[in-house]
Amino acid sequence: MVTMVLTKNLRSLLKQFKVKVIYQELLDIHKEAEDLLEKKGNAYRIYYTKEMIKEYTRNLLIEAKWANERYVPTVEEHMSVTLVTCAYAMIISKCYVHGDDSVTEETFKWVSTYPPIVKASCLILRLMDDIATHKEEQERNHVASSVECYMKLFGVSEEQTHEIFSRQVEDNWKIINQKSFMSTDVSRSLLVPPTNLARVCDVLYTRGDDYNHAGKEMINYYIEALLVNRMTI
Repeated sequence: MVTMVLTKNLRSLLKQFKVKVIYQELLDIHKEAEDLLEKKGNAYRIYYTKEMIKEYTRNLLIEAKWANERYVPTVEEHMSVTLVTCAYAMIISKCYVHGDDSVTEETFKWVSTYPPIVKASCLILRLMDDIATHKEEQERNHVASSVECYMKLFGVSEEQTHEIFSRQVEDNWKIINQKSFMSTDVSRSLLVPPTNLARVCDVLYTRGDDYNHAGKEMINYYIEALLVNRMTI
């Protein structure tokens, strides 16, 4: 019994140590980027990125509270939080940190307001991720997914919810396609990150959950092709 308690405590300490190491590494990376950008007069880029990280963290705490209380939020509540915690807007912001002169302070303000193309990219990830992973997630103490929220609110089956969400994914792709050709808010080059991140969802979730459980096609066609096999130029 004593051995079991000690082992559990040791695992907890190791986990805390790993988290601290990762956190410190993140701080170091952002400090290095900040120093570099200050020399170029672009320190504002790190400021806005940090603000989005803070927003992301605050919303993660809301998710943790929901999970601990076993609270199933409304669809509106869920989306207001999980569109942030899906992290796509934060990642898009990071894509611009070392960008060229087409990136301005207005670019970061634009991302932080979740304009249609950014919101559409986030929604595609949120919906496709939840369709693929919600069953496994609900087997552990995880926050309710959008699938559970939708089923509870509208009294529909899981299969019906998947069909509705799949149509919503298609609708959001239409928004991305439209904004890619017609957007006047920012230069077209800045629309590449939200578009490419939405494409990633097709790779990860079309066949199921290839993010957490990579299948043969993911391993052979994508991972090995990118990291193992030689490229012919």
